Amino acid sequence: MGIRNGRRQAVSLLVWWALVTLVLVLAGAVTGQPVTLLGCATSALFLVAVGEAGHGLRQWLRRRIGRAR
Repeated sequence: MGIRNGRRQAVSLLVWWALVTLVLVLAGAVTGQPVTLLGCATSALFLVAVGEAGHGLRQWLRRRIGRAR
């Protein structure tokens, strides 16, 4: 992975994290739940990390299955 691709991926993850954080903050405000920005940011980080891990696993499995055929 080149620097350009690494930077693009980092920006993409940062944007996803910010959007998920915003959604969690807004969901807390709409439902009247007391939320903090730090708590939402931490939860968003966890959700993005799990999503990326799942995506990586799916790609890995697709490559493994492709070799077996």
